[in-house]
Parts: sequence; structure tokens; C-alpha cells
Amino acid sequence: MPEKKSSSVSWWTVLIAIIIGVPLLVVGFVTVQTWVPLQKAGKALDELDQSLGQAANYRPSASGEIPADRMELFLEMRTSLVAACQGYGKVQKAFDSIDSLDTKDPQAAEDIGNVALGLGGAALEITPFLARYFELRNNALLAASMGLQEYRYIYAVAYHDLLLAEATRREIFSDDVALSPEASETLRQCLSRQLEALQQSGNESPRTTEVHAELEKMEGDPARLIWQDRLPDAVHASVAPYREVLDRLFCPATAGLEMERSSRRAIAVALE
Repeated sequence: MPEKKSSSVSWWTVLIAIIIGVPLLVVGFVTVQTWVPLQKAGKALDELDQSLGQAANYRPSASGEIPADRMELFLEMRTSLVAACQGYGKVQKAFDSIDSLDTKDPQAAEDIGNVALGLGGAALEITPFLARYFELRNNALLAASMGLQEYRYIYAVAYHDLLLAEATRREIFSDDVALSPEASETLRQCLSRQLEALQQSGNESPRTTEVHAELEKMEGDPARLIWQDRLPDAVHASVAPYREVLDRLFCPATAGLEMERSSRRAIAVALE
């Protein structure tokens, strides 16, 4: 009898260890898979800021026009990111599929089981994916010597209409908001530097008035996209020749994250 009791205690000990240990191992695995690329992403951005110095504080040209060589560099970066974006799309589908189930359908119970398996895998993958995505983007910025502020400005005006489109806002992964307060503030600062340069020229042109009016609107609405009502003609003309390629390289799912400095906000949204 004592031997049976010892065997029973041992069995329960193993079972409890498994119940406690497996989740901890999973959490540990996901943490490592997230932490390492996050550290690399932060290091790449720090190196970029150091190498650019004051140039990291982007100031658009007087007209707002984006030079062709910078547009082409931006497209190279988008090309390197689009494959990763497609990978995120697969993860996102697992989350979306649960919403499409009809719980009154007798088949739903089986469907829910199948979806739950996929959802579990997606939940484990989402935070490591976001960390890897920012690592990839920041390394691309570093290789191109393009500051994050310049990238944000080009992204905002190049994808202006798409960011404001209702279809995009339904898909966007970031609380249905294209801009975080931090990203919006950066764009406002870019516009402020542009206005300062225009005013220092001593020529109170219609362009100066236009930039000043847009800056006031942005200051009154922290969530406002730069030039939300309408892109200036010169800005529109500088991105128009690349429209077809830009549209092909646009990813609605990650559009709300592209202008973030780090993946902190993205991961917070993912875990809600």
C-alpha cells in the first residue's frame, strides 16, 4: 500500500509539473523570440540616429516635393518589407476567421475547434512577428541612411489616400487609427521646420500661408494625417509617377504600424 501511494504522488507531481511547466516554456520561447529582434531593432535605430545627427530631424523642401532619388530609395525599402507584410496577413487571417463563424450553425462547434488551433498558433506568432518586422524595417533604414522622420513623411504623403480610405481603416491593425500621437507629432514637427524655412526666406508666398494653415489644423487635431484634406500639387506630382508600384507595395494590415518608432504600441494592440 505505501508503494502505491508513493507511485500516485509521483504521478500527480509529474502531471502538475507538466501543467505548470509547458505554459512557462511557451511563454519563455515567445519572449526570447520577441526580445532578441526588439533589441536588434532598437540598436539599428540608435545607430541610424547617431550616423545622421541633425539630419535625422527631417525638413521637407520648400514645396514639399520629394526628390526622385529619395522616392526610389523608399520603394526599395518597401520592396524589402512587403514579403514580411504578407506573412503577417496569414497570421491576421487566423484572428479574423473567428469573427466569421455562425455560432448558431451546428457545424460551428467543429469549425470553432479548427479555428482555435490556428488561433493558438497565430497568438504565439504575432508578437515575435512584430518584433522581426521592426528589426527588418530599422535595418533597411540603416542600410539606406534614411531617417525614420523622412520615412514617415514619405510614407504619409505617398500613401495619403490609401491611409484615409474606409477599406484600409477596416483592415488596419492599430485600433482603426492610422497615426499614433507620437508619429503625428513627428509629422507636425517636419511641417513646422518647413514653415520656419519658408518664413526665414522673407518671402510670404501662398505656399507659406498654405503650410501655416495646415500646421494649425494639425495642432488642433492630434490624430490628423498631414495634408489630410488635400495634398499640395507639388507633393502630389512627386509621388504620382510611382503610383502603380506604391499601391502594389502597400500593406493595409500593417499600415497603422509603419510610422511607429518601436513595436511597443503594436504589441500592446496585439495583446488586447
